Amino acid sequence: MSIFLLLFFLSLLTITSAIYNGGRRRGGYRPDSWSSSSGESYEGHHHHHHSHSDEHYPPPRPRPPPRPRPPPRQQCQDGWKFFERPSGGWCMKVFPGTWNQATSESMCQAQGAVLSGMQNIAEINYIVSSALTVISPAVSGGVWVGIKRRAECMGQVLTGTCTKTNSFYWTDDSTTGIEGMVFQLNEPNNGNAPPGPSRNQDCALLTVGHTPTINAVSLYWSGQMDDISCASAAESFWPAGTLPRANRAYVCGKAANRRG
Repeated sequence: MSIFLLLFFLSLLTITSAIYNGGRRRGGYRPDSWSSSSGESYEGHHHHHHSHSDEHYPPPRPRPPPRPRPPPRQQCQDGWKFFERPSGGWCMKVFPGTWNQATSESMCQAQGAVLSGMQNIAEINYIVSSALTVISPAVSGGVWVGIKRRAECMGQVLTGTCTKTNSFYWTDDSTTGIEGMVFQLNEPNNGNAPPGPSRNQDCALLTVGHTPTINAVSLYWSGQMDDISCASAAESFWPAGTLPRANRAYVCGKAANRRG
């Protein structure tokens, strides 16, 4: 009987041990299973929860280079007209006056300017229009401009050497070329005078008028020059019949100011 009971208990122990071990192999209870699983779950959650410093932003755009500053503007004083010349900005203004050429030049110098040449037709047109305003109520007249006879052509009439476009030169140190050097027909002829002191027409007036032509003994075109003595003055020089083209104004010019 005691042997039977001993065998029974051994069998029961064997069965219990088998059940317990089989449960462990099939994923039964493990004391550390929850903590390990929970730790993995927490760590995984923490791994996917980035801070703001880890976020990927696009790289900053490079700053554009500074824009180049525009060149300084060229300007004239109030009342002066700006013209762009090959030599640079030029300011012009027409003043009334019946002085001779030298005095008119001095009057320009008092304005910080000189008697102005004429670069092109646009400048001629401006002088004509402005002069007719300042000499009103006169309807025509002459305007001193910055031009003189070359030394090699003094005392000469028109020749193959002293021509319509090279007998004179601009005196303002700004005007270039001959586009604005427009003389009346058959001028500058030094008065067609015989050789001697009477060949002294070494300056020139620009004729201006409200009509295309002016009858002043001969026919003169508005917007064209005529050579004349530098000493000519409206008060004393002009004989009867020539007063419609008498000097009544002068045109001054100076370099434009540069302002930022």
